Amino acid sequence: MRKMRLVRAAAACCLLGLLNGCWDSKDVDNRLMIGAMGLEKGSGSQIQVWMRFPLPKTAQKTEGKDFFAMSQPGITVADAMNRARYKLPKSLDATSTRALLLDDSMTKVSLKSFLEFAVRERSVPLDAVVAIVKGDMSRIFTSPNPTGELSGIYTKLFFEPYAGGIPRKNKTMLWEIYSKLYNPLQANLIPILSEGTQNSFELEGNAIYAKDRMAGVLNPDESLIYEIITHRFHDSEVKLMSRSDVKIVHNRTQVKTALSSGQPIIDVESWLIVTLVDSSQMNEMSEEEVLRELLEDLNVQAKSMFAKTQRAGADIFGFGNRYRSRLKPAQYEQWPEMFKMAKISMKFHIDLRNTGLEFLE
Repeated sequence: MRKMRLVRAAAACCLLGLLNGCWDSKDVDNRLMIGAMGLEKGSGSQIQVWMRFPLPKTAQKTEGKDFFAMSQPGITVADAMNRARYKLPKSLDATSTRALLLDDSMTKVSLKSFLEFAVRERSVPLDAVVAIVKGDMSRIFTSPNPTGELSGIYTKLFFEPYAGGIPRKNKTMLWEIYSKLYNPLQANLIPILSEGTQNSFELEGNAIYAKDRMAGVLNPDESLIYEIITHRFHDSEVKLMSRSDVKIVHNRTQVKTALSSGQPIIDVESWLIVTLVDSSQMNEMSEEEVLRELLEDLNVQAKSMFAKTQRAGADIFGFGNRYRSRLKPAQYEQWPEMFKMAKISMKFHIDLRNTGLEFLE
């Protein structure tokens, strides 16, 4: 019995050797945390990776700024980040990345080829916002944020509903993009930002992706219709017309689908609650005229949006997911072609409120 106890004690001591604890831990002051990351096409087949790090207060006093930015070329994103580690005195940490900005030169490259690293390695948070940027990536990453936010936070707040986000901006996160890349029944829509003069950037539209290649662009008005259909509409949105301005404060959308001789039939109905916020005093409009002009404008935008997406075979709305049970798994890859031939109709029902003012007859 005594010998058995000694053997058990020795085995327990050996097992304790495997419990090394936090042998690979690094203190927060020995890390450089990436706030925002940018990707642009480098020379040849290389990718140029931009990184922006927030600095602690002690470093801010000596540097005179609250961030540090650097760029590094590489064959892949992972290769560039690894090469950057050779130059940095602290550990490179991408787990706090809030924004992933893609230069418009990357729209000609497969999305999957340079976003896969983030999902496979889980180095970048899956809720990081993703956007395409037109402009000088160097200036965007080396210039201070005009409103004073830390690195990465400015871009995050630009899209957040509780901050600067509005429906047309179409907040898109990394996990959404990656999931749709592997779903043949739905395509991606990624916001496009252009470099600003007084601010870091401004919304230009949204890029339509067919599989993992850019195939067109929705303007902000067409993007609003997309938000209404996909139930991503939040807060409220002002709609400008020739002689009046209205605000969409609530919407409810219903989608009905059918399959007739292999052709998808998609009927969309949307109920909008709209309030009148302004009208021309020089050329007054009646309530009927406001409603008529608003309906005409919405129908034109919806028709244009469906034409662009069907021409590209890009079902950004996820209509294909409603046909999942009616199609064989082998037919899923055929959905982009089926979507091109789909018969789509959209009808708006508008409840106009706040009309009891002097400038309406």
